[in-house]
Amino acid sequence: MSTPSTDPASIPPALAGSSAEAARARQACAAASADRAPVLILAEEGFDTRAIAYAIHEASRPGLPFVVVDPAHVEPGQIEIELFGSRVRPASHAIEVLGAGSAFLRAGRGTIFVDGVGELPAAVQRRLARLLRDGEAKSAGRVTAPLQARLITSALPAIQADVRDGRVRADLYRRLAAQELVVPPLRTRPGDFGALVPAIVEAISARLQRPVPTFTQPALTVLAALPWRRNMQELEALLERVLRAVPDGGIRQEDVLAQLSFDGAFARRAPAASLREARLRFERDYIAAVLEQHHWRMSDAARALGIERANLYRKARQLGISRGAPAQAAAQR
Repeated sequence: MSTPSTDPASIPPALAGSSAEAARARQACAAASADRAPVLILAEEGFDTRAIAYAIHEASRPGLPFVVVDPAHVEPGQIEIELFGSRVRPASHAIEVLGAGSAFLRAGRGTIFVDGVGELPAAVQRRLARLLRDGEAKSAGRVTAPLQARLITSALPAIQADVRDGRVRADLYRRLAAQELVVPPLRTRPGDFGALVPAIVEAISARLQRPVPTFTQPALTVLAALPWRRNMQELEALLERVLRAVPDGGIRQEDVLAQLSFDGAFARRAPAASLREARLRFERDYIAAVLEQHHWRMSDAARALGIERANLYRKARQLGISRGAPAQAAAQR
């Protein structure tokens, strides 16, 4: 097995900083990179858990496939096919059979990342728990072999409540949580902004093809004082607005404040160009807010909205709503 990378450049930006919380998260990341057991990444909304999973993969299984299964963006009936290759379920206590398109076969000796284990349907949870319990499966050729792929999953910190309520199987949770990596929310680590901001700004500047600016300490103090309900996603969006507004020179406190409203929330958007665009923007923001309120559990959000789950999936695709994407107006769609 390869030795985990200790290069700071390989550390996901979300884990940067000198706080005890960030240090524990990095230690958990390094431990996961040195092991083969499943990993469960616990993070609030607004963190790029895929980037963290990929960092673990690259440190432990570089060059091998990294297969992503995102239940929030796959029709419920397709998730089972994504993971197992078919909906044909073996008899009780029988060994699992993986179809040719199974993520486990596509990953080979690489990594499978399931982004949001709480969104998995009950039947898929049951099959996955059995597969992890047995540690082996039959392939399409009916040959029984040990599982080679490493499984990494993500969930909201409230997953234990979902386990208690029966939304997530307890046996599946125990196996997925062989190693847990807790990503600390930004609001609990104000001292980390001195490391977080430069890491994000460097990436934004490269994308904008501009020199990397510096931030004054008062500017960092303002950033550290905000509530960051959407964590890194919100911070990245604000920093990009600041950099676009200040194309050169250092970033001062007033440059940051100019992108905020007086109540500390982010600045309001410019008016839409047409009534249709305004309606689309409102619909997108409202559906996104309901999804956030229900922690992106599509079934619960659909009930709150009074629509079918399939219709909610379709609406989310049409309006460009996703867990990890920065908020954007849907008016141009």
